[in-house]
Amino acid sequence: MKNRTTLASRSIILGMALGLGSLLAACSYTNAYEAPAPCNLPTTVSYQMHVLPILTKNCYSCHSAQNYKSQNSLFNMENRAEMLNYTNPANGINNVSFMVGNIRHDSGGFQPMPKDADKLSECDIALIKAWVDAGAPNN
Repeated sequence: MKNRTTLASRSIILGMALGLGSLLAACSYTNAYEAPAPCNLPTTVSYQMHVLPILTKNCYSCHSAQNYKSQNSLFNMENRAEMLNYTNPANGINNVSFMVGNIRHDSGGFQPMPKDADKLSECDIALIKAWVDAGAPNN
């Protein structure tokens, strides 16, 4: 009787080990995570070459000189003084400019922008942040 009990116990343990091995094998990762392509920022971010095309495509439907009043927008991105105010970290929240906080969708008082649209790509956000960090030059 002792041999049957030992044999049954070994069979159960072997069955459990094979079952666990099968489960682990089924958990292999065939769809590996692919990190986004690195964003190669230029040494100097140009407003005209890098930032303006992003703003024109994603922001001007509400924040252009032509549209901002009819869209109940807070400011006109084509007005340099208004843009400097919006990009100045000292005028933002916790030393983060409204421009950067809004496009990153930061919490704590920022408004996710673009409104009713997808978030900007990480590279577009990095370009705009680099431009803001450089003082938002009109270059």
